[in-house]
Amino acid sequence: MRGLVCLGMLALTGQAHAQDRALDTVEISAASVRDDHFPQVAADYPDGIVARPHVEFANYLGFRPLQLDLYLHADRSRTKPRPLILWVHGGGWSRGDARGSGAFTDFPAVLAMVAARGYVVASVDYRLSGEARFPAQIQDVKAAIRYLRSKAGDYGIDPERVVLWGGSAGGHLAALAATTCGVADFDPPASTGRLGRSAAQGAKPLAVSDCVQGAALWYGVYDLAAHGKVGQRGSALGNVAPFLGCDVAACQDKAEAASPIHHIGAQTPSILLIHGTADDEVAYQQTEEMATALKAAGRPVDVLLIPEMGHGLIGRTAAATRAANLQALQRTLDFFAKITARR
Repeated sequence: MRGLVCLGMLALTGQAHAQDRALDTVEISAASVRDDHFPQVAADYPDGIVARPHVEFANYLGFRPLQLDLYLHADRSRTKPRPLILWVHGGGWSRGDARGSGAFTDFPAVLAMVAARGYVVASVDYRLSGEARFPAQIQDVKAAIRYLRSKAGDYGIDPERVVLWGGSAGGHLAALAATTCGVADFDPPASTGRLGRSAAQGAKPLAVSDCVQGAALWYGVYDLAAHGKVGQRGSALGNVAPFLGCDVAACQDKAEAASPIHHIGAQTPSILLIHGTADDEVAYQQTEEMATALKAAGRPVDVLLIPEMGHGLIGRTAAATRAANLQALQRTLDFFAKITARR
């Protein structure tokens, strides 16, 4: 018995010494540390694609850190920089995240497949309407564009070939980003959430362009001021007031400022518009009127209207839904290839 007690004491003593040694390895800085030091994780996809989740692209005081997922090529250090495709999710500006889209069962796998075709793909989260009102959401999208451009060398991105892709509310935000290149009212603030007070006071936003070379827009809202117009009714338009922070009728100026159709100009890049004609959430006339406005301004636009498809390109049968989504995806991939081709 005494021997067992002695062995137990020795074991406890050894454990205490090991804990002391572990304590000696703890590093303490001279000032508060605000950086994220959690180990970087990644997921492997086919064709040499490595997905890096939770990449922080902005951090504003009073809000959660803003993050995106990156789909990168494992060989990026040995090849020429690739075009960037930035996905912006939908959800009525009030829900959703960077890893979902409509009827796609596994959207991250879709994004990885797109990346495997020769792109760097990013999928971005932004502040939802329950967290912040417009223009926070468009500022976040532009912050992601600027961040990724600033990290082009690290991620193997060609900063001269950046294309947006979004669906529903994400289609609206992608369209707004594409049509407001360099508009100061939508500039993102300086990212100060991880800075000390004195450093935050002198911080400035990234001095990087937020212009893009194209945008593929699926069943988006392009004229928020059209709420209630004949032929423009849709249940998703009920999300506009929480997004803007006011009733559309009481703040037409703000609704117009948030509407991509009112920002079309000489700098607007090539646009692809896709919509289902049976959409009862966002009327397909939004897409028709956006296309008309782009053509009137002399801007390049391609339109795909898919008959009998509802919002999210959901049809009456699973087979119809699959066919419509694959048709839209193929048209989008063709658009990406055309816009990003080296001339």
